[in-house]
Amino acid sequence: MELEKNKAIARRYNQIWSKGDLSIIDELASPEITVYFPAMPKVIKGIAALKEYFRRYPSLFGDGDIKVEEEIAEGDKVVLRWSFSFTHLGALGIPATGKRLKWTGISIYHIVGDKVADERGEEDYYGAFRDLGLLPKPSTQ
Repeated sequence: MELEKNKAIARRYNQIWSKGDLSIIDELASPEITVYFPAMPKVIKGIAALKEYFRRYPSLFGDGDIKVEEEIAEGDKVVLRWSFSFTHLGALGIPATGKRLKWTGISIYHIVGDKVADERGEEDYYGAFRDLGLLPKPSTQ
């Protein structure tokens, strides 16, 4: 039953990325939380730093909607494969295009005492940059 509980915590916490609801951080983040994604300029450490990041976040993606595509849990770790659909409003260091994008990735959550202690993720930048027209589309040959 602990695995199902951990998966539910990870799924709820993951909604921060589309909802920007800072109360989820208060509810589910460990005070010492660490968050790392390659796109982030630095590792986020602690609740205050995480909230500061998300205070700026809505202006990046605006109407984002995240969907969990797959989940795996073992011990105190949960892995979510997700897709994030949003209108490009200037994120990724590129002026706003207004294009609808689908960004995919995988996040690994370390759950300790019913709180997310660590989130490590990897995203598909190639796909996002391709959808923005910055990289060539794969050949259909």
